[in-house]
Amino acid sequence: MIMKTTALAVIAMFLLGFAFPTITALITQEIDPNSATGSPVKIDGKIYGSYLLAEAFNSSIFFQARPSGISFNLSESGGPSYSIDSGQLLNQTKTYLKHFEQENNLSNASQIPEAMVAYSGSGLDPNIPLQGAIDQIDRIAANLSAFTNGSLSYAYAQNFVVNITASDIMYNFPIFGSPYVNTVTLNFEIIDELMQGGFLQPSFLD
Repeated sequence: MIMKTTALAVIAMFLLGFAFPTITALITQEIDPNSATGSPVKIDGKIYGSYLLAEAFNSSIFFQARPSGISFNLSESGGPSYSIDSGQLLNQTKTYLKHFEQENNLSNASQIPEAMVAYSGSGLDPNIPLQGAIDQIDRIAANLSAFTNGSLSYAYAQNFVVNITASDIMYNFPIFGSPYVNTVTLNFEIIDELMQGGFLQPSFLD
């Protein structure tokens, strides 16, 4: 009886601990190899990050992700240590709101999505509400034109940013979900456009 129980336990461990996970991984690798390997950002075969993890794109020519309580440290994950009713959290949120409003030259702060001034749970969320991206388009277009010394006109840059934003729209639920975009995807689209035009060198990514 004991041997039979032990044998069943060993078989169960093999099936659940090795066989099932292995088969699942192989199927996932076959169906969606990109997701199975962590959705890496690859340029010329070199990995520069993951589409699943937000990065600090510290330039006015890029889309800004949600605030990060861990300063986009990829070795960590989590939000700030403030309690939800903390005065510090309220002051920090007001600071983020004012900064986002001024940086993007917005006249109506009430229309800024809450997510754009609130920490994400992981601190590494690359996704932002579509409206949060739309709020940034004019600022990005103007700075792209300035960055290229006018080689990319404001109109061209604006049209480019609008198009890449529109092509990246996803929904958190199939039918009634809210639209959102991925800042990592959009920013690497901008990087690719600038590299193709000779405005950025490959060393920018190192």
